[in-house]
Amino acid sequence: METDLAIRQEVRVLLGGAAERALPDVAAVTELLYVAKAERARVGDELGADGTLAANALVLTADDTVPLVLRGLRVDERIAAFLRGRQAADRVLAPFVEFATVVPADDLEIDAGLFAEVRGLVHGALCVDSVSAPVPIMTGTAGSGRRATLAAAAASLGHATICVDVAALPRDAAALRDVGRRLRREATLADALVVLVGVDRWSASPDQPIDRALFAKHAPPLAATSGRIEGRPPAFDRGSVIVQLAAPSEAARDLLWGRFLPPGAPPAVARWAAERYRLTPGIIRSAATAATRRNEARGGRPAELTGPDLHDAVRGVLDAKLTTLGTRLAWRQTWDDLVLPDDAVDDIVEFVSRVRHRRLVYETWGMARKVAKGMGLSALFSGPPGTGKTMVAGLIAQELGLDLYQIDLSKVVSKWIGETEKNLGELFDAAEAGHALLLFDEADSLFAKRTQVNTSNDRYANLEVNYLLQRLEAFTGIVILTTNHDTTIDDAFRRRLSLRIEFAMPAPPERERIWRAMLTEGPALAPDLDLASLAHRFEMSGGYIRNAALRAAFLAANDGTPITMPHLLRAARAEYQAMGKVVAHL
Repeated sequence: METDLAIRQEVRVLLGGAAERALPDVAAVTELLYVAKAERARVGDELGADGTLAANALVLTADDTVPLVLRGLRVDERIAAFLRGRQAADRVLAPFVEFATVVPADDLEIDAGLFAEVRGLVHGALCVDSVSAPVPIMTGTAGSGRRATLAAAAASLGHATICVDVAALPRDAAALRDVGRRLRREATLADALVVLVGVDRWSASPDQPIDRALFAKHAPPLAATSGRIEGRPPAFDRGSVIVQLAAPSEAARDLLWGRFLPPGAPPAVARWAAERYRLTPGIIRSAATAATRRNEARGGRPAELTGPDLHDAVRGVLDAKLTTLGTRLAWRQTWDDLVLPDDAVDDIVEFVSRVRHRRLVYETWGMARKVAKGMGLSALFSGPPGTGKTMVAGLIAQELGLDLYQIDLSKVVSKWIGETEKNLGELFDAAEAGHALLLFDEADSLFAKRTQVNTSNDRYANLEVNYLLQRLEAFTGIVILTTNHDTTIDDAFRRRLSLRIEFAMPAPPERERIWRAMLTEGPALAPDLDLASLAHRFEMSGGYIRNAALRAAFLAANDGTPITMPHLLRAARAEYQAMGKVVAHL
């Protein structure tokens, strides 16, 4: 008995790596622990570089360049803490790993049959022979409850859930394998399901299946989440099963707003938000919390919550995603400032009416059954610069009470394969949920005609156009494209557009109306202005006329006089030259 205690004390000192001793090597540990001949046959399988203990990051070797028997061994500090009864987080995993908070299954807005299916898939992943079980991949938009559903399913089976941010994983192969060993160890210690969050963002080792790159042959129980999967799903050695979480119905959204808003909040406001915004449960929770806090900060009672409060809160939650790739525009002009031919105005009125009445037409009248896809609204505004394309987009958004986001194509388009599609997917999802209008200025650079494939760059450019076609068809929101070169837009896009409006260069009578609209209010004017003559002499679009009127106002302010004809002529000539045209005479 005393001998056994002495041996155990010696092992404890050796494996603990006491400061007064060098690390024990494999030979010393073999003499102490692998006494019988049959036991010594397991040394390589357990203590080797690819052995069970190393594969699970339980024991680490100090130097792999020397023979096995001379390699120093130490117990990882995470295991040492665990054996002493302390739960210490693994510092290597801390930047991209967290334990999931479990939401009761009854609080999830998910069909009972679908949850039972997910639970069955998670049970298969947690079985002893899970190495052959396909990986369940929950797909959906942000806040749809993908992680929460997997965690609830695991909890119902008595297991914890560890979430891993795939986008944050290291790219170096050796570092990735080390992360995999540590993840496998944490899953074993916590009896947990490992959920790889955002496998559509996997880029660390794109040529390898994810489970092989991370875990080699010894993967822990696995599940995954992903955004919308348009093409081939992420690759796993063991295969995968895709389960899609759809956005909750309007009735479900009404219940969610009522649940997350404080008691006493007007039910009509919750119904308004449920009808207007196609949000997921997670985003509804965040927006309801933000609106409640803001109302409380100004001393308001729950009954004083309004629709604009919820709109501002939804914008605050989704703005971060939309402004990453674009800019939210606020518009000050009105319809009175717009000068267009009657046929263009009629087309714009039709576009606005389609937005206002699409619920009546698609749902009440049942026209959605006749249209399999493409129930979103898209328009192409084409014409020379300065003819009012962007202005009309702003006025439409203002008329409909929507936020207008002008998309920066330089941020959307990426040189990395597949990154452009991911950016566009997130952009469309956020706009769809937040009831925002997307404006793609100079869209011919992104929606251009597909080319003959001569190089790999041509092939990937065509793939991006194909993705856009599919995504635009599935989009149920509102998007406006503007272009100065109508003929460069891909023909397939043209067929999918709800409206095409051409903004022609204004004729002299229209140019005169634009000059008058710019000058009739505000500035002091000389009595002898001949705006009709000005409109005939200078064939300029509205944008250039606006610039000329502004220049004339500053010239007059500098002279300390009202705006005179010489001011207007000087300003018009400068803008005309900026257009690349020559002024023959004045």
